Amino acid sequence: MSPTLLINAGGVSRRMGRPKALLPAPGSGEPLIRHIAALLRPLADDLLVIANDPAIVAALNDLQARSLADAFPGTGPLGGLATGLAALDGWCICVACDLPFAQPDVFRYLIAQSNESWDAVVPLVAGRPQPLHALYHRRSLPALEALLQAGGRRMDGFLPQVRTRFVQEEEVRPLDPDLRSFVNVNTPEEWAALAGRTDNPPRGTSRQGAAFSGVK
Repeated sequence: MSPTLLINAGGVSRRMGRPKALLPAPGSGEPLIRHIAALLRPLADDLLVIANDPAIVAALNDLQARSLADAFPGTGPLGGLATGLAALDGWCICVACDLPFAQPDVFRYLIAQSNESWDAVVPLVAGRPQPLHALYHRRSLPALEALLQAGGRRMDGFLPQVRTRFVQEEEVRPLDPDLRSFVNVNTPEEWAALAGRTDNPPRGTSRQGAAFSGVK
């Protein structure tokens, strides 16, 4: 069975000052969340978006997306992932709504690693987990909920409690040599720099400082 595509878009984008999910994607100008969904939708049986903003949900209408409000408001993307996993039976592709260069081939590789031996499949870049560009099985939900109940907020905080297949950087580079899949932005300045320099940014970052999507 193919996984569900779970797009985590429940945040308030404080540093950006407007919803990152609705920023115009470089090149096409369509809402960023729709750009990401269209890229990755062929890999999944279902599309589920975690969002509290009706405009974000509306951007995916033509892709037959299901939507859920974040059941754990104020807990960041960890709560969004818990909300999504509680609505699923198996695996999900978990992706943040602010990754303009997500690569289907990278996720195909992650999917190929998912099996009953693992509860999570998470890439490492520069030695750091990339939990918002990963695969999770519903089996990981109890550990995730326990972390939330303990007041934890780090997206990678539950990974030691579940069977995690860490995908090494050298496994990903043949599919994405510059590691662009993991580049996100958090401020208007970073977004302007990225939008103006979409041709061949350096490895894992735009020329003006867009960051990896991993734990900060």
